[in-house]
Parts: sequence; C-alpha cells; structure tokens
Amino acid sequence: MKRQRQPLILVVMVALFALASPVSAQEAEPQEFEDITQIVADVRGLEPLRPIELTPMTREQLAVELQEDLLEDYPEDEQYADERELLAFGLMDEHIDFGDLYIDLYSEQIAGYYDPETSEMVVIRDATDEAGFTPSQEVTYAHEIVHALQDQHFDLDAGVLDREPLSDDQALAVTALIEGDASYAELQYLMENPELLEAFLQEIEVTEFDSSVLDAAPVIISNTLIFPYEHGLTFVEALYSEGGWDLVNQALADPPASTEQILHPEKYLDGGAPVEIEVADFTQELGDDWTVFDTNTFGEYQLRVILGETSMGEEQAERAAAGWGGDTYLVAGTDTEDAILWESAWDTPQDAEEFARAWALYETERWGVGPTYVADNVLQFETDEVVTRVILDGDEVTYAMAPNVEMLETILAAEAAPATPAATPIS
Repeated sequence: MKRQRQPLILVVMVALFALASPVSAQEAEPQEFEDITQIVADVRGLEPLRPIELTPMTREQLAVELQEDLLEDYPEDEQYADERELLAFGLMDEHIDFGDLYIDLYSEQIAGYYDPETSEMVVIRDATDEAGFTPSQEVTYAHEIVHALQDQHFDLDAGVLDREPLSDDQALAVTALIEGDASYAELQYLMENPELLEAFLQEIEVTEFDSSVLDAAPVIISNTLIFPYEHGLTFVEALYSEGGWDLVNQALADPPASTEQILHPEKYLDGGAPVEIEVADFTQELGDDWTVFDTNTFGEYQLRVILGETSMGEEQAERAAAGWGGDTYLVAGTDTEDAILWESAWDTPQDAEEFARAWALYETERWGVGPTYVADNVLQFETDEVVTRVILDGDEVTYAMAPNVEMLETILAAEAAPATPAATPIS
C-alpha cells in the first residue's frame, strides 16, 4: 500500500508531542514571554485578564514534583484499583508498575505546562539550554498560553470543565476539547509566522524523537494520552469551520459529553447525549471479601483502541465501535480473583450485533478458546481459571466475567434483580 503523506496539521502536533522540548526560562527575556503571550491572545481572541505567573523548573525537579503529586492525588489504593481494572480486562501486562509508568510517561512527555490549581505556568529548563527559544520551545509555550487564557475565562478545574467527577470517557472528551483548542490556536500561531514554521519543520528533521516510554506503554494508555491532541484538534477545527472561536467558546461552556462526540463533531452539534446506564453492585452476593475497584465507562474511542489490537485491524475496529450509545462497567475483586459486569447500549440492533461479534473475537484471542453457545445470542468462553459471557439483546450487549460459572450466574442474577445502589469504588 502506498504510504500517504500526513497532513501538516498532524505532523506538527505529533512532532511537538514527541519532541517534548522544554520551554526554556533560563535566559529568555521577560519581554519575549510577554510578546508571545499577546500574539497568542490575539490569535485565540481571548485577552489576558491578569499576568501569567512563570515558574522555572528542571526536568529532574519535575520528576520529584510528579512523585509528590502522585502520592497526594493518586494514592496507592487508587493505583492498585486501576491496575486491577486494566488487568481484569486484559489491557496491561501484570509486570508493569503503574505508579512508575505514570511518572516516567509524564517526565518524558511534558515540555512545560499550565497548572490551573495554582494558576502558574511551569516552564521546563535544562542546564544546556541556550538563550532565547528554539522553535519548538516557542510553539510549546504558545500552546500553554492558550491553557492559561482558557482558565482565566472559563475556569479549567471547576464547573462544567472540572473532570474530577466525570467518567473516563467524559473526562477524555473534555480534555480533548481543551487540548484541541490549544493545539488549533498553536497551529494558527505557526501559520501566521512562516519563518517560525520553516524553522520548526527544520528542527523536526534533525531531531531524534525520544518517546521510548510512551512507545512501551500499554496501547490503551499511550493512545489515550495522544487522543486529546490528535482528535481534539480535528474536533476544534470542525467547530471553528462551523462558527469560529465563538463556537469553540460555546463548547467550553457546554463541553462534549463523550469521545463519540469528539470523533463525530456532527453528533455534538446535533446535541445528542449518551445513554445513561446503571449496573448492579454484585459484590454483596459474592461475599464480604469482594471489593468494588471501579465503576466507569469506556466510550467509543477506548473500545476502538481495544478492538484494534485484535486480528480484525483498526478499520474494522472503528466500524465495530461506531454506533456506541453508552456503556457502564463495574469491576470488583478479592486479593486473587476478578469479576466484571458491563452493559452497553448501541444505536441499532445491527450496531449491537457488530460489537458483540467483535468483542467475541477479543475474548477468543485473549483466552485462546472458542465460544460455546449456551442460548440464542449468548456466547460463553471458559478456561480453568475464568468464565466469561457475551449476551446480545436487541440494541444492548452485556458482558460478564467471573472465576467460575456459579459466580457468573450470581452476577447476572444480580443484574436482573431490582437495582440497588452500587458501593463506592476505590477509584
């Protein structure tokens, strides 16, 4: 197959993400920061409401701060719960240390960032930095200025943009809007400065990208990290084409509710919302030693990523994940066992059937066994250690996993019973 040339818009964003060039504050004149800030504000159409505080930091200091933040904001019990969730779905190798991976990923990839909690711009500087900015440093700084402007006008960690109470899919969608906005403004900043654009592209040609940690991370993690920049950019580009920065500003006041809306901007513009789904807390039926690890949502994008790792390939995975209407899963376990109950809704029965078939392939390849038919539209996969079931019912698909058939039946019976409030998950 002939390789197609990537559009400039994607080349720029991928290069910036891979370069991870520090925004140098070592010898840059304050006026240089102020000049770039004003140009970015003019490009984005958001004037600064107050000065942006700059905090220089070395990459080593960044790693220390990330470690401190990890212990404070992401305690070990939550890390453990997330690890168990990823392992239960077969999305991570059991030998990976989740905490170390988190620190390594962000230490490698962060080039500088705006912190909405402290309203400060952290700029990464190294001892080898020369005076002034390299092209990638200037462009990265321009990107982060947009985040500062967003925060001043829309408040990034409160109200509708607060991602803390959201599902993973909702939070990823809001992040994609925020990063897509900054990325599109950054691109316009580049396009309005042809000399900077030329110098930036020349820098890309001679720079060896170091993304070894990102490349080695589980695909569900690495792709999710890149998603807000790549797909968020195309989402904001679609909004801008439809209604300029005014429409982007409206989106920041009324953000997308799912990655489906990011992947299909027309669905956001049409105002459709995902189906809200509740799943039963089955742990009470299994015993006191069972704990809920998480109740969450995959969404269209993460399902696309998961299915894309099977032999069906990415294009078929995209088709199988399209038509998503909503999903919720509950993952629970003991010290040695895991269980899952997952409900998903689809736009049509045909969409549900296509997804059920795709997930059955995922199960076949994961467990190395073929399905048995236990009833019409019900497939079961069984090994010595686990049993799972995929149930197709009209435009809905149910998936359950348990250590044995008896527990599986108990879980499904709990789902069929009148709804009871789910226990508060660890994370």
